[in-house]
Amino acid sequence: MRNDGPVRSGDLLLLDAGVETHTLYTADITRTLPINGRFTEIQKQVYDAVYEAQEAGIAAVQPGGKYRDFHDAAQRVLAERVVEWGLVEGPVERVLELGLQRRWTLHGTGHMLGLDVHDCAAARTETYVEGTLEPGMVLTVEPGLYFQADDLTVPEEYRGIGVRIEDDILVTEDGNRNLSDGLPRTSAEVESWMASLKG
Repeated sequence: MRNDGPVRSGDLLLLDAGVETHTLYTADITRTLPINGRFTEIQKQVYDAVYEAQEAGIAAVQPGGKYRDFHDAAQRVLAERVVEWGLVEGPVERVLELGLQRRWTLHGTGHMLGLDVHDCAAARTETYVEGTLEPGMVLTVEPGLYFQADDLTVPEEYRGIGVRIEDDILVTEDGNRNLSDGLPRTSAEVESWMASLKG
């Protein structure tokens, strides 16, 4: 909670930033940054999988869609990747049914935004997590994969890698709009941005 640990070359920094405007509305974004400016091959593999999951989740944010659609879309991609990497035995439908990918996702894929960073967290289930998306609603889409440093269920090269990418998505009349897409999102964009900061 104090965020006072060492920052080492080769590590990743997961930066989760929430803000509140003068009108009391909130925003919440997360980026995962390589400390030395470049992802290792395995870090990039995990990052790109999370980015792919986020893209699937964002695409599922549609007016008239169910709130859980973006979560389900992102979780499917993450399940496909952990099967592909040999971390769990497929098929993907079995992994999703048993929630095996959740060992490394650790949290939900998003939440509503508004007058609180986790707006309406105490709302009735039927109007929130089982609700329908409507134009004007704003929510986060933030899949993640986290491999603990001491997790003996994964190969050593995965241990200690944690990645989350979070953006704020407005439900529009005909789809959605990423309100935070001015920040780098792909692994290549992140590396380019980091290089510009060193410049």
